[in-house]
Amino acid sequence: MKLKFLILLLFVLVLPPELSAQEKEEPFTLNGKPVPEEVAKVNGVPLSSQVLERELFAFRIRAKQLGREIKPADEVTIARELLKSAVARELIVQKAKSLGITITEEKINRQLKNIEAQFPSHAGFLTSLAFQHMSIVALKEKIYRTLLEDELMRREIAPKVEVSDEETKKYYEDKKARFAKPVLYRVSHIHIATIKPSGDAEDEASREKAERLTKMIDEEAKEKINSILKKVEAGEDFAQLAKRFSEDEASREEGGFLGDLHPDSTIPEIAKEMVKLNEEETSGIIQSQFGYHILKLDEIIPSQLIPFSETKTDIMNLLLKMKTRELFETYVEDLGKKAEIQVFI
Repeated sequence: MKLKFLILLLFVLVLPPELSAQEKEEPFTLNGKPVPEEVAKVNGVPLSSQVLERELFAFRIRAKQLGREIKPADEVTIARELLKSAVARELIVQKAKSLGITITEEKINRQLKNIEAQFPSHAGFLTSLAFQHMSIVALKEKIYRTLLEDELMRREIAPKVEVSDEETKKYYEDKKARFAKPVLYRVSHIHIATIKPSGDAEDEASREKAERLTKMIDEEAKEKINSILKKVEAGEDFAQLAKRFSEDEASREEGGFLGDLHPDSTIPEIAKEMVKLNEEETSGIIQSQFGYHILKLDEIIPSQLIPFSETKTDIMNLLLKMKTRELFETYVEDLGKKAEIQVFI
């Protein structure tokens, strides 16, 4: 449920600025031809062109983000595919209603608040909706339909879905690479901080003063880290040196211990150097945006396969979701075969 709303928000939060609300004033056309007010009927229930227009607009945004261009000649084909999805959603709504499934206004409003909470302000939220050709009423309708779909799936499909131990084990065996922990590097460091000029000084004299202060601190940091490196190279205990000299408050009392790191989990300068070290080896001086560092690689922790017993429940839940979605798609296809559907584009 949460995932669906994150997907819904994805194109809202990252709208390209060149797609402006002005487009809303233009008539809805496909390949230069006007679109009728009703684009389809599902068991006599009309689907408005506004629904299709919003879906196509969202599709264009996603295409732009992926660097793909939608040619006018392709618009009709794309619109028809989007309309198929809209028809399927209408079939789901009708079926859910026929089974007496209801969604309370309170639940809809709760989800609406969750979505709005992703935005810095109410005005920003409304602006993003306007860019999508969408109103609060239309968004609430979308939420309502999504909640109906989830409840229909829970009632009609989920009880029929089963995953055996054999299926779970087979998934694990077939995709073992996904369950391997990466190589980790147990690293400690000694850190001496530097500062950057703020760039906020209003006059030249103040800027020069700030630069002199920054340079002085940097020179002192260089001298300090060089003197520490000599002690490290002379064989003094690294952890004790870290406790005495390191300016990293978070790791100093632990002898400079940074943790078991993956190259992607730390700053690039440290990642680049730590993978070059042998166990119990120390580095030279490393400079980063935070200052100067000396690293010590305590241990290389090899890649390990997560035991099946630890992943079994997660795999089973994944397979249950996959099977439920597959069965639900078949369920909706069957609804379509029994329905009276008219398409006008």
